[in-house]
Amino acid sequence: MPVILVLSLFIILLGLSLIISPKRKSPAHNSFSIIIPCRNEIHNLPTLFHSLDKLDYEKDLYEIILIDDASQDDTPKQIREYCENKPNYQSIIIEQKSADYKGKKYALKRGIEKAKFENLLFTDADCIVPTNWIDSFNKYLSNDIGMIVGYSPEKNVSTFRRFSQIITADFYCATINLGVPFSNNGRNLYINKDAYDHVDGFEKIRDITCGEDKLLLNLIKNTNYRIIYNSDCKVFTHPQVQDYVNQQKRRYGQFSLSSPLYKVVSLIIFLFFLYLPFHIIFYRDWLGPAIYYISFLFFWIVGLIKHKEIFCIFDLFYIIVYPYYLIYYSLIGMFSKWTWK
Repeated sequence: MPVILVLSLFIILLGLSLIISPKRKSPAHNSFSIIIPCRNEIHNLPTLFHSLDKLDYEKDLYEIILIDDASQDDTPKQIREYCENKPNYQSIIIEQKSADYKGKKYALKRGIEKAKFENLLFTDADCIVPTNWIDSFNKYLSNDIGMIVGYSPEKNVSTFRRFSQIITADFYCATINLGVPFSNNGRNLYINKDAYDHVDGFEKIRDITCGEDKLLLNLIKNTNYRIIYNSDCKVFTHPQVQDYVNQQKRRYGQFSLSSPLYKVVSLIIFLFFLYLPFHIIFYRDWLGPAIYYISFLFFWIVGLIKHKEIFCIFDLFYIIVYPYYLIYYSLIGMFSKWTWK
């Protein structure tokens, strides 16, 4: 019972932290470099281009840099044609994957080196950016901010996948607001170039295949730069349908990339959920689990409000099963192989 009460209080604290919002400075319009790596994205690029064309921001205050990361389809041709005759658009074509920088780090590095502005915005080629995307980040800028983490859900997915994406964003936001950020998402992300240079960019993490966004967060949070959360706009992405299991293994199996504090807390919570069914069966105690459930429901509802999402009746059931889903994919992600695109 005491363990359940402690965890319930912890979850309530997370829920209360979601209420915190960074102050909007409402500054003059800043300049941004938008960096988008692409690899074999021929089917997704038209949707991305359409959303980029609708960005509502002064044209001379932003540039778009599209990097082809050694695609094997017509992606290079398509991004070249799209950038042609557009003064604030650039294309970078990488002919061969880098042996020194694993994953998409080399493509990102090339894009950052090409950027002419200090404020860097990142998304992926399979995303759809909203018209107010740049402005939503501009409102939070100040010299001491090194990273701003945004929200990026998938479009038209099952109610459970929707739940898992929102709850993940809730934890991103809560831990950032508490000053102990543990992860982020590269599909909707701002990085201050000075902060990037301060941690030597990707040099310290060049050999790790994935998680460059999370790894950069871990580096920047150990500097004097602040990390904040922006829930004002959603960058939607197309759902992964062909390789869903591999995607989940890659996403949840990055335990080794986390900070020591997060590892300890995760292990305690992992053991708690393994113990909880036995506690109910052998002690016939429903009060403790009920307190835990209500605390998690509070956290969930506050998260829905924070991210402007609608309550679904199935959420009441998903609150129970999600922790075991998370544990399952974390374990198989750590102890089985997965592939990178």
